[in-house]
Order: sequence, then structure tokens, then C-alpha cells
Amino acid sequence: MRIAYILLAMLLMLAAPLAADELTTTDGDKLVGTFEKLENGEVHFTTKSAGAVKVPVDKVASLSLDTTRKARIRTGDDIKAQQEAELSTRDGKLVVKLEAGELDVESLAGLKGIDETLPDDRAVWDVSALGTFSWTEGNTRTYSLGYRFDIKRTGKRNFMTLFGRGSYFQDRNLEEEPVRERKHHIGYLYRYIFDFNLTIDFTEDLYFNEFAGYHYRSVTGLGPGYYILRQERLTWHVGAHLTYTYEDQIAGAEDRGYLGARLMTEFDWSSPSGMLHVNYKGALMFDFDESKNLTGNQSLLIEHKLGSFVTAGLLIEHAWDNLPPEKFKHHDFRFTFTLGFAWSTRGW
Repeated sequence: MRIAYILLAMLLMLAAPLAADELTTTDGDKLVGTFEKLENGEVHFTTKSAGAVKVPVDKVASLSLDTTRKARIRTGDDIKAQQEAELSTRDGKLVVKLEAGELDVESLAGLKGIDETLPDDRAVWDVSALGTFSWTEGNTRTYSLGYRFDIKRTGKRNFMTLFGRGSYFQDRNLEEEPVRERKHHIGYLYRYIFDFNLTIDFTEDLYFNEFAGYHYRSVTGLGPGYYILRQERLTWHVGAHLTYTYEDQIAGAEDRGYLGARLMTEFDWSSPSGMLHVNYKGALMFDFDESKNLTGNQSLLIEHKLGSFVTAGLLIEHAWDNLPPEKFKHHDFRFTFTLGFAWSTRGW
């Protein structure tokens, strides 16, 4: 009797591994293994011989589950609207039981998803800071030391960034005692993102430059925009803003405020590994107070990570003025070597 029990136990142990799910394709191929999930119109199935495979749902002729199991299912377009259910199969057809009763579904094609991976909608924070060394050729010939920092928060519906730029440079054009200048630019951008990638943008820029004829300059912008591309590591945005500029003049001159407009674009790309980063920004400014005056700014930043957080790169900046002051050129170029750190995480 004891031997009979031992033999029965051995038979059960040998039979247990044989239990498996079976999937048959419309081409007649049979897969034996484990049904994992239905996601993006594909059935994820794991076999012992071929490993993980994906089969388009319209290529599945039948599915047999070895046992009833709990799962999350989706019947609508909203990926977050997943319901708890019990899945089983009967004669190769899917049986779905909800709390409210059995769902009338006969095949996988009748469902949008099973046990799909929910997207992580938490906002992404990016923090970076750079120390810079640069030189300019154009209206000025300078050596410069500077800094940059960016704090960005990217959510599903909102994008905001706080940034700062600053430099200390020495003019090499002057024969007399060299002029040393300090200038700073601090800015904020808030962008609300509607459906179809349409946006409304609000910007505030403050400029401090002791040699520019003003204590500070404030440029406030408001207007629509659009994301031509919006992916996790690739974005391209364009915008058109109405601006108001206010200048607190130096030496007793009357303060000046005027309306204007701005066309702007930004392209940002990171490699899949995150080791290479490219950012391009361009803006064209219209001054309604002096309607003939147009100015433009462009910047191209190319960075490479040297480790988990350390970055090194090159920043190329171009400034253009169609009506430059007498003896000044239309174009200014600045070439900057950068060294800094970058950090990214998900949070609230």
C-alpha cells in the first residue's frame, strides 16, 4: 500500500509540469507555455523552447488556459479603466467573469487589454547645473566665466522650468583698462498642455546687466504653442507670444515699457541610454515701439555624460540684430565649454 502511494505521488509530480496554456495561431502553429498579457494589440506568451513571443491578437485562433486566474481587463480606450476579473477558457474561447456577471466575450479580440502595464504618470523632475568658460567673436571679443542652472518639471498636462544664466567677462577690444562686466538672466516658463499637443505658455524673464543702460529688463510673454513632437526623450515645440518689456533705466533716464511679439522654438533630444543630450532654442523678437527693429537669439547645447551625473559639453550661442548700433555688427557668436551635473527622477 505504501508503494502504491509513493508511485501515485511520483505520477502527480511528473504530471504537474505538463500543465500549461496553449495558444493556436490562424496559421496552425501551436504554442505551449504561459499566457502573460494582452497589450498594444499583441498577445505576450512565454514558451520553454522559444522564450517570450508576441502574437498579433488577430492571428490568435484559440487560447486554452490550464486554470482559472485573476487578471485586470480593459474594454474601453482609457488604459487606466481596468477591471478586476476572473479569466478561464472553454473550448478555446475566453470566459471573463466580473463582479456584475459574465462578460460576453468569446475571443481575445473582444478585449482592449489584459494585465497591461499602467503608464507612470508621475511628473519627471530634471535638475542640471553647469559651469562655463567661453569666448566671443563679433561686436565683442571676450573671455568669459559663467554658470547655468535649470530646474524642470514635466507632467502630463503641465511643464514648468526655472532657470538662470550668468557670466563675468573681460573685453579684449579695448586698449584702455579692460572692462569687466557682470550680467545675469533669470527666467520662468509655465506651459499648460491641452489635447492634440496644443499649449498656452506664460514666460517671465529678468535681465540684469550693468553696461546695457538699465538696472534691469523684464520681458513678460503670453501666447499659444504647439508640440510638433512630444515623446519621452524627444520634443519639439513652437510658440508665438505677445510680450511686454519694461526697462528700469540708468542715469536718470525715463523708464521704458513697450509691447512686442516673439516667435520661438525648442528642440530637445536624449539618446536611449541618456548619455548624449542635444538642446536647441531659437527666438525672434519684434519690437512694436520701434517696428523696424528685429532681434534674434539661438543656442545649441551638446552634452555628454561622463558618469552617472557629471556632464561635459559645448554651447554655441548666436545673437542677431537687424539694426545694430553704429560700428556694431549684425551677428555675435559665443562658444562655451561646459562642465556640470544632471539628475532626473519621478515624483509629485
